[in-house]
Amino acid sequence: MRILHITTQKPNSTGSGIYMCGMINGFEKLGYEQSVIAGVDIDDDIKTIKDSLGNVKFYPVIYNTNELNFNVVGMSDSMPYKSTRYRDLDENMVKKLKLSFLNQIEKAIKEYKIDTIICHHLYLLTAFVREVIKDKNIKVLAVCHGTCLRQLKTIPLEREYIKENIKKLDKIFALHEEQRKDIISTFGIESDKVYVIGSGYNDSIFKNIEYTKKENYISLIFAGKICKSKGLLSFINCLDRLNYKKDLLKIKLAGTGSDEKSYNEIVDRAKKSKYDILFLGKLDQKKLSEEFNKADIFVLPSFYEGLPVVILEAMACGTDVITTDIPGVREWIGEKINKSGKIEYVSLPNMQSVGIPKEEDLNDFEDRLSKTIEKMINKNLDKKNHKREIDMSEKTWDGLAKRMEDMIN
Repeated sequence: MRILHITTQKPNSTGSGIYMCGMINGFEKLGYEQSVIAGVDIDDDIKTIKDSLGNVKFYPVIYNTNELNFNVVGMSDSMPYKSTRYRDLDENMVKKLKLSFLNQIEKAIKEYKIDTIICHHLYLLTAFVREVIKDKNIKVLAVCHGTCLRQLKTIPLEREYIKENIKKLDKIFALHEEQRKDIISTFGIESDKVYVIGSGYNDSIFKNIEYTKKENYISLIFAGKICKSKGLLSFINCLDRLNYKKDLLKIKLAGTGSDEKSYNEIVDRAKKSKYDILFLGKLDQKKLSEEFNKADIFVLPSFYEGLPVVILEAMACGTDVITTDIPGVREWIGEKINKSGKIEYVSLPNMQSVGIPKEEDLNDFEDRLSKTIEKMINKNLDKKNHKREIDMSEKTWDGLAKRMEDMIN
């Protein structure tokens, strides 16, 4: 099987990009030939990006050129790089986007004799790919990463065009059962076309190295986009409800954000916290693994996610996890890990729209989050509970690729 992966975004900078790279790595071990079409900026180091993809043929679509004269589009309004929001695309920009990707799609199919295309996100480009692929011998599949559903529901950009063509995909892969139901309902798709595949992580990078701290303190870490929808303002607020000595807690936030206003608001709030909060910036996978190994507790206070790979990565490093009770995550993590004491869930506040909480519910949410953090800190102060190993073998990228192989064939 020759597989062509397609994404409008940068392939090495977001959760969905890491997911795609992990899938590619898993398929490579199964012996499949693969190629990739992805968006990059004209100033990006394309060789470095290609190296992150592994042994594949890379067909970059380059933004900020005469043909495509705007930043890489982002499936979220805040991305870890300069980006164009879908809500800001006009008709001419959409035409340029489609044409630029079409050129590379036609080139890849001609050179590489593709028989399976896997698109990432159930959105504009995936709908376009389904429309232009006429060869019935080429299967067009797609993976939903969650944020695409949010975009479809919150902005009107080519909504009916997207829905009509997504319905025509050969198969769709959902991250969890709740998302599967949402896809079926949103697009009016036959239920036997939509499969649950879950997520995975790179077990060659993210593993417990039994890091030993020289000082006696508890380290909390967040990793992801630095933006308000990740719940970071609430996270910082709830820290101030804790009654530990200042030097007992160290807090690190790993990541960047393209929404400057949101990012600066979070930084300003962090400066006023009674605990020291360090912003680490963007980290590569190896550095992130090091930070997870150094940390005691990973906190994901997000108001909206698909199926966050970062939870698996943190737990694989032996780090305890606190996460909001995002639909589908508890089910995917599974009973064995859920009962291990390695992960705690915090119920979400009521939402006024997708990913945006009701202001009047934030105080109670922050109280729940604060109490859960306190519980996990106290557990980690008991050394016998620190950095315990759990079996994560079913959650690797190799496992994901094997599940997909069984569903594709």
